[in-house]
Amino acid sequence: MRIVAYILFAGGVMLAISGAAKLPDVEPSAAKSFVDRFPDSWPVFAVGFALTVAGLVIWWKDEFAQRAAHHGDDSDGSNPLTLLRGLVPQLHEFSNDFSQLSAVQVTDRVERLLEHTVLPFAEGRHKVISWIGMSAGADLLVTAAFGERMLNRVWSAAADGHLEEARNSLTEAVGAFEQAQQQLPAE
Repeated sequence: MRIVAYILFAGGVMLAISGAAKLPDVEPSAAKSFVDRFPDSWPVFAVGFALTVAGLVIWWKDEFAQRAAHHGDDSDGSNPLTLLRGLVPQLHEFSNDFSQLSAVQVTDRVERLLEHTVLPFAEGRHKVISWIGMSAGADLLVTAAFGERMLNRVWSAAADGHLEEARNSLTEAVGAFEQAQQQLPAE
């Protein structure tokens, strides 16, 4: 359908330019009526203009239909909004288990969260912007970036053997991702 829309748009532009290129046969001051002020090719221009508008309407209708179809598409597990919704329960579970984990287990858990959830979410940032808009998407991504930074800090503190600092950073990460989840549009 996009090819048809493109052909209509491009053909309409060319036709409109061709119709508008001719000057009127009489001087505007000598014109007897309003219609005489325009060249006799104005119907060609009008048809070209209508084709251009039709091409744009079809093109954008197809574009919005594709966006709507992909908005809920979760077949490949790469829907960033679904990933974010699933991250908060994982973080709560991690936070609840934290006191029983060694430093190595903490770093392993953070690596899994980053690899399987946070980084795929970040890679889908263009989808987030497309689906929820530039302003709301930017706010959400900034909040999620802070949460990612805090998770990296959890890993770093645990790797250095500072589990109390790792716990504090995990609390901040959980808070950031909870806030990011609240910024999501309702399903």
